[in-house]
Amino acid sequence: MIKNKFLILLSSILLISCTTVQPPNEPIGVHPVEIHTHRIETDKTLNSIPAPPIKTPIIQKSPFPVAQLPVPLLSLRSIPAVPGGIAWVSLRSSSSSPPIIKYQNSRVVVLRHKQQWVALVGIPLNSKLGQHIVIDEETNQRYSFKVIKKQYKVQRIKIKNKRKVNPTPNDLQRIRREKQLIEEALAITWRPTTTSPLPLMQPIRGRFSSSFGRQRYFNGQRRSPHTGLDIAAPLGTPVGAATTGKVIRTGNYFFTGNTVIIDHGQGVVTLYGHLNTIKVMPGQIVKIGEIIGTVGKTGRATGPHLHWSVSLNQNMIDPTLIMK
Repeated sequence: MIKNKFLILLSSILLISCTTVQPPNEPIGVHPVEIHTHRIETDKTLNSIPAPPIKTPIIQKSPFPVAQLPVPLLSLRSIPAVPGGIAWVSLRSSSSSPPIIKYQNSRVVVLRHKQQWVALVGIPLNSKLGQHIVIDEETNQRYSFKVIKKQYKVQRIKIKNKRKVNPTPNDLQRIRREKQLIEEALAITWRPTTTSPLPLMQPIRGRFSSSFGRQRYFNGQRRSPHTGLDIAAPLGTPVGAATTGKVIRTGNYFFTGNTVIIDHGQGVVTLYGHLNTIKVMPGQIVKIGEIIGTVGKTGRATGPHLHWSVSLNQNMIDPTLIMK
């Protein structure tokens, strides 16, 4: 009797053990605990660890603004380099940022044209003929271009105010001071632009009464060549900024009268002279076409007109070359 009870008890223990370890429907021959534990760990891993982030390729961009060369300026490529003109210089730089190109120690306009950098170099009116050099400041690469002769017309002008032809000693002191102020304005620190500062809008509509570069004679006396473009218009005609920029100087000068000077970036500066009134202040940002003054006949002028000068890398150039 005791033996039978022992057998019954042993069978119950074995039955309980098998029920605990072997779950229903589990394949025979596979350790049930290992299977169960593995499933739990896998589920926890999928639910607790986030999917790795998708990495976006990093595109290296130039830290400097890149200004594209506008289509209207393509004509400069076929125009000869002359005194008072512009030289088109194709650069062999593979840099992603605009190379620093200097001509006679002044930085010049550099624009992107397709896959190439192009320098637009302003040439002084008193420039010597022959080979000229620009230098890449970063690589010391040298580029040359040839300046050829251009014969500018002669203009003879009668001035009633003889002081405007033969200034007094006091006038000469004033002229020297003003010349320095204008030269400082033209030599303003070069700054980059996100868009091309060229071409420029003609500030007013009107007849070109005196072209750039003319050799001038005032009352029969030879004076410096004309460094701007004169546009005749009625007194009080509104004058617009040739393009967006910052007014860097205004004033009343002996020769150019009421004058406004605007910096457009990349060494491009415009001057508006003989104004009747000035509508802007130094430091003011103006947009293209914004009224900066009105046509007058102040300074050395025989009648109402606008004297408009354009400076590239501190050299006065013919404005008609870069007009829209």
